[in-house]
Amino acid sequence: MNIFFFILIVASSMQIAGYALIDVILVGLFLFLISLQSSLKIRIDWVLVFCIYMIFQTFRGMYALEDIRMIYWILFFTVVYFSYQYLIELQIQSKLDIEFVKKIFNYCRVYFVIYGLLPILFVNPDDFQGIYWAGSSAAFIIVIPFLCSHFILFERSGYSLSALRFPSLLLYLAVTVIHYSRIGMYLLFIYFLYLGYKTVAFNVKKLFLVFSFFVISFFVLDITRNIYYIDAPAVGTTEIAQINSLIDDDASIEEIESDLNRFLMTISVYEKFISSPKEFLIGSGWYTSRFTLKPYEQEVFNRYGLDSKHIANNKPMQVTSFASIVSDTGVIGLLFLFYFFIKSTIQILQSGSKEKSLLIGFLFINWLFYLIGNSFISIIGFLLIFPSGIIVSLSRVKSLHEAKNN
Repeated sequence: MNIFFFILIVASSMQIAGYALIDVILVGLFLFLISLQSSLKIRIDWVLVFCIYMIFQTFRGMYALEDIRMIYWILFFTVVYFSYQYLIELQIQSKLDIEFVKKIFNYCRVYFVIYGLLPILFVNPDDFQGIYWAGSSAAFIIVIPFLCSHFILFERSGYSLSALRFPSLLLYLAVTVIHYSRIGMYLLFIYFLYLGYKTVAFNVKKLFLVFSFFVISFFVLDITRNIYYIDAPAVGTTEIAQINSLIDDDASIEEIESDLNRFLMTISVYEKFISSPKEFLIGSGWYTSRFTLKPYEQEVFNRYGLDSKHIANNKPMQVTSFASIVSDTGVIGLLFLFYFFIKSTIQILQSGSKEKSLLIGFLFINWLFYLIGNSFISIIGFLLIFPSGIIVSLSRVKSLHEAKNN
C-alpha cells in the first residue's frame, strides 16, 4: 500500500521528454507484482464502462492521428482501472484508516518538496516544465489531497495547534510562489480562513494564533518571491491587470494572455461540440483535440481580432482537461464525468462526515484545474473523482473516527 500511494502521488507529474509515463509504468509494475500474489477482481461498474469507452476513444484517436504511440493510452486506462480496483480492495480490507490519511499527507509533502527544488536544478522553468514535470496548471492538483488530508488530521486532534503542521503549509506556499501558481496560493489562503472559522468555535485564543499564522504566511510569501524573482510579482497583480484591461483601451494584453486563451478555448470547444451530431455525441477521438480543435480556435481568435500565431504553427495545441473530455469524447464522456461527481458527492454525504461540505468543495475544485490545465495525464487525476476514490475514502476514514467518539 505504501509503495502504491507513494508512486501515485509523488510520480504523478514526472515526465520523460514531455511524456507522463512514470506513474503509469511504476504503478502498472506494482499492480502486476500484486496480481502474482492475489488477482485483482474485475467488477462490472461504471468505472469499468468508462475505461472501456476511453479505450474505444483511444482506438479512434489512433486511427485519426495515424499514430501507433497512442497504444500508450490503452495501457494508461487499463492501469487507471486496476488502480481503482486496488483502492476498492483496500477499503474492503479496512486498511484505509488514519494511517492512510497520514500517508496521503506525507507523500503530498514529499511531492511539493521535489517540485520546489526543481528550480534549483533548472533556472528557466521552460527547461523542465513539460519535459521532466507537468506544467504548474496541472501539477498543483495535488493540493486537493494535500489539504483534505491535512484537515482530517487537524480535526482528529481536536484542532490542536501542534497538529496544524504549519511548516508544511508554509512549504507548500513557498512552492506556489516559486512556480507562481495563483490558484495554488488562493486555495491555501481560503483554506486558512476556513481553519479560522472552525477554530473560533473551540477557543478564541486558537483563533488568534491561526490568524497570526495567516499573517506569517503573507510574510513568507513576500520573502520567497523577493528571493526567487528579480522583478517580484505581487499576488493579485495579474488580476488587477485584467480589470485594467477592461477599462483601459491602451492596456497591454500580455498580462492576461494565458487566462484569455483558456477562456477562448472553452468557446472553441463549444463551437466544435455543436458542429455535427458525431462531434456532439462521441467527439473526434481521444488525444485528437490538440489538432482537431485548431480550426475552431483559429476562427474564434480571428473573430475577436487576436493574434493566433500559436495556432498557425505545425505543433499540437496544449489543451485543458475540459477541452480533452468534451472535444475528444463528446457528450458521453462529459456525462461520465457528471456521474462520477454526483455519485462521489452522494457517497461523501452518506459517509456521515461532519466536514462533508469541505470535502465536497475540494471534490468540485477539480473543475478549476480542468479549465486551466490537463490533469487527465495522471492516474490520480481520475482517482480523485471516481466513486469510492481518494476523496471519498478520506471522508469515510473521518466518519469512522467520529463513529468511535459517538
